[in-house]
Amino acid sequence: MNKTYLAIEQIASPIRRHHRQRETLIGLGLNRIGRVVERSDTLEIRGMIAKVRHLVRVVRLATELDRLADAVSALYRQPITVGIVRGDALWAQFEEAVAACRADPNGDDRAITERINELAVAKLLLDDPHATGPITYEPALPDGRRIDFVVDRGADNLYIEVKTVRPRTADTDDAWQKFLERSRYHPENVNFIVEKEWMGGAIYGNVFASRAHFLDYALEFESRLATAKAEKNGPGCLIFCGTGFAWHLSNLEDFADFYHQGRHRGDDPFGPMEAHSIEKKGIELSRNIDHFAFLRRHVEVPAMEEFHYPVRGPRFFLPPADAPKPTAV
Repeated sequence: MNKTYLAIEQIASPIRRHHRQRETLIGLGLNRIGRVVERSDTLEIRGMIAKVRHLVRVVRLATELDRLADAVSALYRQPITVGIVRGDALWAQFEEAVAACRADPNGDDRAITERINELAVAKLLLDDPHATGPITYEPALPDGRRIDFVVDRGADNLYIEVKTVRPRTADTDDAWQKFLERSRYHPENVNFIVEKEWMGGAIYGNVFASRAHFLDYALEFESRLATAKAEKNGPGCLIFCGTGFAWHLSNLEDFADFYHQGRHRGDDPFGPMEAHSIEKKGIELSRNIDHFAFLRRHVEVPAMEEFHYPVRGPRFFLPPADAPKPTAV
């Protein structure tokens, strides 16, 4: 987020001046005294400013990070800090992430992305007419651990965990070789089509890494969710956040179906490898997570673009119309 922007204000009129000065002002997007526009800080823009420096002034130099922080504040700060119990703690974490990024512009901006995704979920809960009870951010569990959001629904609680899955596999020969090796373990009826010349190794690596994150985060949430449910019962929902580029909704659908059904779909490309890994590591899923959800948001846009809940795979094989209906228990 190193790109910078100039906020430019028109302070004088081009009347009775050379027509090229008026054209330069129009090129900058200015057409009246007092108007302020924001333009990328480039040599071309600085040259235009120099031509009409007696008619304009630069009022602020802003970075991409500044613009994002301002937009996030306008959208989330007031409702989250007022409507969410401990919402001020969430907002403070966002400000800390922004400060860290300002201190090291070349550092990882992952913490900012994670905090904005949590803010987006908090806003989603506030706007949900069914979430009528208090919504608390990171209340402490009896063992000191925390869950991102707990909605008190009276008779039970709704437990929500938010995880950002944003792998960044480099497009290297090694990544392509890993694709070739792993593709041998895909089901025979599944083709994962990528081209080496079109970032195939990176595309496959990102989806593969995402699937591993789904399992790791589910295992971690299961443990804390068990502690929370023991104190007060209620459903748990694990929300995975992404941009929709490194991995897609369909990838989460495959994992969600495996998690709920205990077996992998026949068209799940990573099913055999995941099953082998689970058996080799002796992993035991308690399967106490009730729902999965997907929130899509571009990293440079504060508001979410899509939200899917609950996430389940498509049902291709439906029972015949005359099949007996299951008996309610």
